[in-house]
Amino acid sequence: MTRVILALITSISKLSSQSRIRLGHGIGWLFIHVGKRRQRIAAINIAKCFPKLSQSQKDNLLTENMRATGRGIIEIASCWFTPLKLQKENSKLIGREHLDAALAKGKGVILLSFHLTTLEMGGCILGNYFDFLAMYKPDKNALVDKVMREGRLNHLNGLLDRDDLRGTIKALKNNKIIWYATDQNFGGKSCVFVPFFGIDTATITSTTKLCKLTGASVVPFTQKRTDETDTYELQLYPAFDAFPGENETSDAARINQFLEAYLTENPVDYMWLHQRFRNRPPGEQPFYEQ
Repeated sequence: MTRVILALITSISKLSSQSRIRLGHGIGWLFIHVGKRRQRIAAINIAKCFPKLSQSQKDNLLTENMRATGRGIIEIASCWFTPLKLQKENSKLIGREHLDAALAKGKGVILLSFHLTTLEMGGCILGNYFDFLAMYKPDKNALVDKVMREGRLNHLNGLLDRDDLRGTIKALKNNKIIWYATDQNFGGKSCVFVPFFGIDTATITSTTKLCKLTGASVVPFTQKRTDETDTYELQLYPAFDAFPGENETSDAARINQFLEAYLTENPVDYMWLHQRFRNRPPGEQPFYEQ
């Protein structure tokens, strides 16, 4: 079955832009009408983060987000199995000077990324501008992991297992760029509860640890679709000043504040179907059905 799915993904990568977009929107429709569990998770997240929206506005946001998520899934096929020639030609990179300035310090750069629906596409396109290593979670399926690695390495300089702390520290000390997304809920001792859209949210503190050990700069990175024809806007922001700060908690809150500000302007872009609020502070009721 895995081989059949991979063969299907390979075929999808050869479709025209408009065909891939329509197929992505179709997957979004399935999330809404068939994938009820994920649809409910996304609806809960949107309601929690945007309580001032009317119900019709929340419903519209959910529909558009599912369509964007479907497109993101289809974009993986392009990233893994094509050279992204059209996407590279149509992309616009804003703020390159911020990453250049951080690299000039010679202590490595954490490219702070987030789980936007354009995550895979943004990273792979940026890999054609800068050499960097991406931290990732290996897939339990050996064949999927092999295809994923080979596909990403068509565009990226290298990959690092997210648990490979020694390799990550070594790369940063050699002034490498490490692509790192810290906005998922893994729970455990490496998280603190800090506000995200006014909600106490379990947030990873690894960014602070890595900076303290290496002196690396933290440069935020976002990417978004700009129209319906494979056009993307990649944006690099000024490195966080005075980071790390007083403690891990204030640093985690600062990262959440940055993401919240971006999503306030671009709410459709996020992977709302992820259980971002799965872990709750002691005594609080869960947000999601068990």
